[in-house]
Amino acid sequence: MSFDKRAYWEGVLGDGTRPPATDFVGFDLIAFDVDAGWAEAAFTLPDEAKNPAGNAQGGFITAALDEIMSVAGSIVQDGPAMAPTLQMTVSFIRPVPVGTRLIGRGEVLRKGRAAIFTQGTLSLEDGTLLAQATASCIPRSLA
Repeated sequence: MSFDKRAYWEGVLGDGTRPPATDFVGFDLIAFDVDAGWAEAAFTLPDEAKNPAGNAQGGFITAALDEIMSVAGSIVQDGPAMAPTLQMTVSFIRPVPVGTRLIGRGEVLRKGRAAIFTQGTLSLEDGTLLAQATASCIPRSLA
């Protein structure tokens, strides 16, 4: 019997068995493509993510980007897998509002045996870019 990656990831990402950190950043899967290696999700950061200026603190922005890039890095692998982040670089372009629906996109730039390279963006629904990141991840089978 072959492994149905799409069905597996729809179950993991959509049925409430996600880690608490994923739910904390308000992750809501929009779409993904296991063959092309990209994923999109909406994020709504909670009030607890506010900095003194009332916008999202950088660590929570980083967490949202890390989530969507890790999803992209996980779905391109064979079988149940994860893609723990080895290194990540984030650029904070504009203040990120809390309590507003944000759109995150993660995509795999290159997949190798020892590393997966990803990039991600976080934008307003109108397409205004708020933050972007790149990361290297370690492929890890969960089978």
